[in-house]
Amino acid sequence: MQILLELSFIMDKRKRGIALFITLMVIASIMSIIAVSFSYLEKVQKDAGRTSAIIQGDLLYKNTINILKRFFPKKQNNSEKLKLIYKVPLILMESKSGFNLNLTCTPLLKAVPINWLDKNFIWKNAEKRNLAKDILSMVMEQYSIEEPHKLEQLIIQEITGESSENQDYTPRIKQQRGIVSQQQFNRVITNYRLLYDDPKVLLIPWDLYFSFTEVNPKTKIDGVYLTPEFISLAFEIPIEIVSDSWIVGESTLVSFLKDNSIVAPVNKKIYSKKALNAMHCEQIYAYKEGQYKFNFNYIDERSTNFEFNGKE
Repeated sequence: MQILLELSFIMDKRKRGIALFITLMVIASIMSIIAVSFSYLEKVQKDAGRTSAIIQGDLLYKNTINILKRFFPKKQNNSEKLKLIYKVPLILMESKSGFNLNLTCTPLLKAVPINWLDKNFIWKNAEKRNLAKDILSMVMEQYSIEEPHKLEQLIIQEITGESSENQDYTPRIKQQRGIVSQQQFNRVITNYRLLYDDPKVLLIPWDLYFSFTEVNPKTKIDGVYLTPEFISLAFEIPIEIVSDSWIVGESTLVSFLKDNSIVAPVNKKIYSKKALNAMHCEQIYAYKEGQYKFNFNYIDERSTNFEFNGKE
């Protein structure tokens, strides 16, 4: 009888132990479910906040474009207004709600369009392609690029959307022709750096020599907002001379060459005489407790390449 009682006691103890273990397992499971639920709820709240911020950004973007259309009408000389918006960012603040907005714009076509390297983007104007190829060659030589032909090949492949590799593979979605942003171009540069182990390519200030935007048969380079670096290469003038006498936004290409006694033709099909209504804009705005940014290109009452960069 005593043995049976002891066995019964042991069994009860084991049952209680098993029950306690099961209880702890259930509690742990519930806690993990709660933790996951809170984590999911937090993610949903963040996603909702991001979605709201994107919607807010889209509304601001549309309103900004409408304002730019009124402020910079197509086919008009907006030189003075362009000079103003390039020098002074547009800042709006409202203390009660905490809303603030910062719009900064820079000239878009201040150097040769990278897409002119492709014959399909020059519309039988060979001089445009020759200029783009010459600038690329001089830049690569100036910075001692180790594989210049490979780099040029990668850039042209990105512009044309064609590749010399995997010819048997046909992508489901055809890539749009052209390089339309510096971010897209930077991916090509990074790819070259990794393929050919040439870090010098990352040292080149590419935006001083090329513009990254869509082009059409009427596209010209802004003859008022050219970079000194581009002028130096395009017209083979020492950079010191250009830096000393070229005033961005004040000088014109024709007057600059004349004032420096430089005899060089200015192709009217390539360079504009007046400042162009072509700009790249970045807009930063506050939403709730975060700062968000988007950017876009604006050319003659038309906006392109809208990019939402997310939270700053």
